[in-house]
Amino acid sequence: MRSKKCRISLQFIRKEIGSLKGKNALFSFITSVALLQFASCVEHRNFSDNSVIVHILAEPKGLHPVNNNDGYQRMIQQCTQKKLMSIDLARGKLVPDALEIAPIIQSDSLSYICVLNKGMRWDNGREVTAEDAIFSLKALICPGVNASDMKSIFANVESVDRDPNNPYAFSMRMKKKYFDNSNLLSYVVLLQRDFWDPKDVLGKYRFDQLNDESNAITIQDQAIDFLNAFNHPDKARVAKQMDGLGPYKLETWNSGSEIILRKKKNWWGDSSTLPQNQNNPERIIFKVIREMEPLILALKREEIDFSPELSAPALMRLQGKSGFNELYYSGITNSFSYTYMGMNMKPEAGRVPYFTNRQVRRAMALIMPVDEIIAVITKGKAYPISGFILPGQEDYDPNQKLLKRDLEQAKSLLTDAGWTDTDGDNIRDKIIDGKRVPFSFSLSYMISPVTGELVQLIKNAFYTVGIDIKPDGLEFSAFYEQAYAHKFDAMLGAWSSATQPEDPRQIWHSESWSNGGSNFVGFGNAYSDSLIEAANSELNPATRKIIMHDIQNVVQDEQPYVFLFNATRKYALHKRFGIDTLYRERPHIWFGALKTDTQ
Repeated sequence: MRSKKCRISLQFIRKEIGSLKGKNALFSFITSVALLQFASCVEHRNFSDNSVIVHILAEPKGLHPVNNNDGYQRMIQQCTQKKLMSIDLARGKLVPDALEIAPIIQSDSLSYICVLNKGMRWDNGREVTAEDAIFSLKALICPGVNASDMKSIFANVESVDRDPNNPYAFSMRMKKKYFDNSNLLSYVVLLQRDFWDPKDVLGKYRFDQLNDESNAITIQDQAIDFLNAFNHPDKARVAKQMDGLGPYKLETWNSGSEIILRKKKNWWGDSSTLPQNQNNPERIIFKVIREMEPLILALKREEIDFSPELSAPALMRLQGKSGFNELYYSGITNSFSYTYMGMNMKPEAGRVPYFTNRQVRRAMALIMPVDEIIAVITKGKAYPISGFILPGQEDYDPNQKLLKRDLEQAKSLLTDAGWTDTDGDNIRDKIIDGKRVPFSFSLSYMISPVTGELVQLIKNAFYTVGIDIKPDGLEFSAFYEQAYAHKFDAMLGAWSSATQPEDPRQIWHSESWSNGGSNFVGFGNAYSDSLIEAANSELNPATRKIIMHDIQNVVQDEQPYVFLFNATRKYALHKRFGIDTLYRERPHIWFGALKTDTQ
């Protein structure tokens, strides 16, 4: 809702009229009317509808609880879905969510007993049971379900079975010991079995049958109707085709503009005191604003309640305005996210193999102007990093050294790798398969208010050593489609993590390159894979930390990424909620817990 309200104070108007005393009375009258008309013409948000408006830079590809998995989807999903376990934002620890208590580990360290909360109900009134949890786990690993990045995570699960004596309980047995077995359930969104699989197609298969690759083709043929319905695009975008256990439901998705959630009536968790179960706002609106200038204007008009996506220059500009500071809390909070340039180590046929040589990848890191990027792009509000485990995370290695910029060493490495300027055009080149190929690679990046400037800065820096960069700006979904398909030379990306111990398999194991996982760049060999498997099977935290340090060293030596910086979150939060601090874990606040003093 919006209304037209005066943005000029009555005191200001009286002052202006008073200054006209002694002047022409008619002029005075006309001027005062004009001032009043001007004061009434500015649109101003009406807060009476009890909506919370959250700014996002891009819309998610979809809201499918299994097939879509990106930061914005997870941000919205915290309102519409329930996981078996979820992150406690305040403590940075995983805690039971749909589970009554944390999974009970049995003496063999392979088996777990899980018990659901009683009284949870789907929108049709049916109570949630272990049948739903087992279906949810099966859906994650079912052949043909478009959730390839989840399959490697659950490859270690051998079986999942109902407790015949308790409709809320189920057991889960692992193939081998894994440091984070019980926390796998934080990836599991509870799905209503009869909504997603009304014919109980997956009920015909045991979990181990679905998780056996040798059965994949047969199951996909037999379950084709289920798979077509489960994977249908409408299940990710159309409100009537979506279902969830959370306190909010998708009401409207205006593509490219906003995603509107509506509070459910008579929700089963209305009386809960847990922060993740709060549902104070009637609506939560995720508003897409891609550029900083429109965002600054929206904040000035109070059209946004919370933005964790401000650039450093935008934040500094806003904080210089007293009117903004009267309305918003704002500042900088640390995060567990980092920005990187990934290099395609296994390019597909027909693509130039720029980065198959380790010396070349190291040269890229030595050229990268990290200090300048932090100073110019983030205005000094970020930190250089040495690898993928960040300070504050359990397995961080404080002994890893930052790589300092060294253009002369970079030039030497490039020359040794055969990249020299043989035709005098200031761009290095090399004979590859009998043809002279210029070092002119494409750098893919997701279009945002800051990435264009960042890519231009990188392009200018690399040109000084004879390398040409062709910027390739893409929208959010197209960027990740290209990354998963490995159709890029280099990519500018970002990962967000948490305090919890890191599982390096999804990003760094070679299987996560071949099976559609998140190893976009093709990193990995037998040795690095063996370290990852050793770390994941080690239950002693101290011993595991040593192995994780070894993995970090291998990644640093092989240089699949140029690590740029650990980003901070620049945020603005409206003061009407009375909250002035954010949690380090994303999404930094519980949106449903926001309420004003009048509520």
